[in-house]
This record gives sequence, C-alpha cells and structure tokens, in this order.
Amino acid sequence: MEHRPGRRRGIAAIVLLVLGAVILGGVTVAKAVNPPSRYTEGKAVGWTMTPTYTNGESIYLEPVAKGGLRRGDVVLASVPWSLQKTQMNRVVAVGGDRIQYKPSSKVAGQYRLVLNGTPLDEPYLEQWKNPSAVAFNVKVPKGYVFLMADNRMNSDGSQYANNGPVPADKVTAKVVAYPMAKLAVWGQLAGALVLLLGGVLAGVARRARGRAGRAAAAPAAGPAVIPAPAAAQPEPGEGGGEGAGEQAPVAAQPGPGDAQAPVGPGGRADVPS
Repeated sequence: MEHRPGRRRGIAAIVLLVLGAVILGGVTVAKAVNPPSRYTEGKAVGWTMTPTYTNGESIYLEPVAKGGLRRGDVVLASVPWSLQKTQMNRVVAVGGDRIQYKPSSKVAGQYRLVLNGTPLDEPYLEQWKNPSAVAFNVKVPKGYVFLMADNRMNSDGSQYANNGPVPADKVTAKVVAYPMAKLAVWGQLAGALVLLLGGVLAGVARRARGRAGRAAAAPAAGPAVIPAPAAAQPEPGEGGGEGAGEQAPVAAQPGPGDAQAPVGPGGRADVPS
C-alpha cells in the first residue's frame, strides 16, 4: 500500500474532532435535562463562599425540612447583615451548641474554632490560618443557627456581635451538590480540549500533504554532465608523429635513365667528390 504523508495524522484528527463534538453534544443534552423535581437551579452571587462556590457558579437548592438543618450545611438565608434578599452561608453551629474562637490559642499548630469544647476541622475554608477575624464565645439559642461564610476574612457573619445567630426559619433553602453540574463543567472542558487537539493535528497533516505534493511536482535533479575538452588537431607539417592527417615523405625512385651511384661495402653509396 502506498504511504501518503500525513495520512495517519489526518485520520487521528478526524477521530478527535468527532469525539470532541460527541462529548460537547452529550454535555449540552445532559445540561438540558432538568434535575430532579425537588431541586431548583440557581447561581452563586458574590464571593462569600469561595472556594466552595464561586461567583456565577451553578448551584442546586432544595427546601429545608423542619429540623433538617445540620452543622456543615450550606444554606440560603435572609440575614440582617446583607443587603441582598438572601445570602449563602454555612451552618457552623445549631441550637444548643457553644461555638467560640480565641485568636491567641492554637490547636495542632493552627487556629481553630472550638465547638462544644472540641476543635472544629474546616477543610473548606478559604484561609486556614484565620477562621475568624474576631474573637467570640456564643451559646446558640434553640431554634437558631450560627452562620459563617467560607471566605471568612472578607465576609460578614454571625461571629460579629451586632449580627449573632439567625432564626432557623430565616433559612430559605439548602444548597446541594448535584453531580451533573460539575460533570457538565468538566465535560465541556474535555470536549473543547479534544476539539482543539484535533484541529492542531489536522493542520499538521494538511501541511505534510502540501509539502509532499510540492516535492512530487518539482523536476528531478540529475547529476551534472561536464563535456570533455576537444582534442587538439596538429597543423600540417608539424611534428613527426603518426597522427591522422600526417603525410609520410615519399622517396624519389630513380628513373630508367638515371645514373646510380655504386654501392660500397656496408651499403654506402660512393658518391664521387
């Protein structure tokens, strides 16, 4: 089979382009499918919950059942310290809990909130070294929740004395992790990357075919032929060689009436003086 330059790259590019289109198409269809009916889709507003949720990120909400709030839940609540109708925060403590923070004390080399006498592990924080900008010691009343943002150093919350715990009935919804949301984001990135790779590979294959075509159209260059110098022809009468064109001298033959000199011993003619 004749091997054409760029053929394999071209086939690989087509496969990648088709695969990328399929991935993006599948993600688009998946996003169009409505989440379960108990969920409501929304958007995160602001940076209070960074890095857990960033501004503009899709979120899914579900109604809060009576007594259904737990420590660690991310919720939407109508809070007195926000000009927005609702704000996203995290439930750090519930009714009956004691939550406190002392900036002067460390636990295992890090500053921690203390919940009911136990250091609280908060891996979701934006800034681990500072779980709060102020000290506090609060006993949460029954029917209330203690709300704080994940971006503690740049957000308001129940830790400030003029805010305090929030009535549980001010919580309007719970933010839930709907798997398809993050899957859709990663699917879009993967599809775009595959399409980009396919486009680059297609360009490489096209250039390879172009170079091969130009090389085939160019005339073949053979070895250079250098003509041999012409042989010099001798002038008439020059030299005594036997080259072509030379005339050998012809000895005169004596005629019948010519006298011949006697030949002496040794073959010499005796010419009278």
